[in-house]
Amino acid sequence: MKKVLIVTYYYPPSPPVGGVRPSKFARFLSEFGWEPIVLAVADPTATEALTPNANVEVYRVPEWPHPLKTYYRIMEQRAQKRGRVEEFMLQMSPRYVVAMSRPKRGIARVKRWLVSFMRLPDEELGWLIPAILKGIKLIREKKITHLVTTAPPFTSQLVGLAIKRFTGVRWVADFRDPWSLRDKYTASGNRITDALELRLIRSVMKFADIVLSVSSPMTEQLKKEHPDLDPDKFVTLTNGFDPSDFASLQHSRPMSGQTLFSYIGEFAYGRTPATFLRALKSLIDDGTLNRAEVRVKFVGTVAFAEGQSVTEMVRSLGLEEIVSMEPLVPRRQALQRALESQVLLVLTEQHSFALTFKLFDALAAGATILNIGSKGAVADVLAKTGRGIAVEHTNVAEIRNGILECIKRSRSGEGQRSPEPWNDPSIQAFNFQCLTRELAKILNGLDEKTSGLDRREGATDANAKPDGLGGAVA
Repeated sequence: MKKVLIVTYYYPPSPPVGGVRPSKFARFLSEFGWEPIVLAVADPTATEALTPNANVEVYRVPEWPHPLKTYYRIMEQRAQKRGRVEEFMLQMSPRYVVAMSRPKRGIARVKRWLVSFMRLPDEELGWLIPAILKGIKLIREKKITHLVTTAPPFTSQLVGLAIKRFTGVRWVADFRDPWSLRDKYTASGNRITDALELRLIRSVMKFADIVLSVSSPMTEQLKKEHPDLDPDKFVTLTNGFDPSDFASLQHSRPMSGQTLFSYIGEFAYGRTPATFLRALKSLIDDGTLNRAEVRVKFVGTVAFAEGQSVTEMVRSLGLEEIVSMEPLVPRRQALQRALESQVLLVLTEQHSFALTFKLFDALAAGATILNIGSKGAVADVLAKTGRGIAVEHTNVAEIRNGILECIKRSRSGEGQRSPEPWNDPSIQAFNFQCLTRELAKILNGLDEKTSGLDRREGATDANAKPDGLGGAVA
């Protein structure tokens, strides 16, 4: 069986959702002729999450201390001792638009200039050297021929770049979010760091044999940003769901009574419930909706959104009796909350390219989906599957109509669907087993492409030698 090394910063039982995609690939690859070996960060804070695959070798290496992470940890501890955690969280949750601005003068500009270097390409840079060394060692000791790296964090792609250059393995660079100065999710840098980051991005795109994106708009944007590269190397492979994640969970969605709208995840990178809550408030104020007809639940890292307290946001609108909040829960509990909800919110206001895991969990849970965004990739999926409604996040009238249509659908019985909504034939293209089959085809295709290249080169130059960094294909 051929071997592939999967390099991922997050991996279960580490709770961040970034570990789900690589763990599902690792679970199913053996069904299609590939033996996955995983390289991930050592996470001492990991708690219960998805159970790692027992038949997959997982190697974990610790990251070196990063000054920004150390600073944030110290400041959080101080805030806890002083009983000012909420104030600290508010400071650490700046508005998305403000995060993109540049201070013009003074100490703030100098601090930003220094911090931008420490965030190149992200705060996980301390994992770079340990992961490179371990990855090269695994490639050589276990005779691994293929490599898959997944990001963010984008440090994982730099690990892949180094391994590719030193070993010559066939490399698939997987992007769950775009890596581009055009679509940065965090504070932008200065001219020097921007230039350096552009070179890093360019190198990854150039030396990766295949570049995967989770949505077609994201793939098309990459082709436009790198017009001199072979467009065939840019391929779409969406996120998805695994029916086994829902095993033994109770499917208990009532068809009558109150309609429960739930958001499960975090309010970050421009995601905010503000316009949804304003639209809901207006429906109640003009008598279109009765307060007793609807309930809203926010689950996860939801205390702050765009630098504002969500609790204060709810209180200012007089929606305390309708809206409740629940802290971050393990993934299985989050899926149970999804099964109990008639409507699941997917927020993609600033990110038309995004196809988040929340969307696919919602599809598998059988709920009606309300996407408040910018009519992008999520809207395309909903149009194809007929499983929800997409509205423009700046249009309160559209959001009002979307809320009413979701309530109508939930009361009509559409939200009940079946006892096992994850088996719906209309969404099986997003089953991780099917998606992993496509990944295996991509890996097999790299073998065929390399064999054809080797035969052509052998016919023209029998004495050709690889370069000193392993003969990586540009």
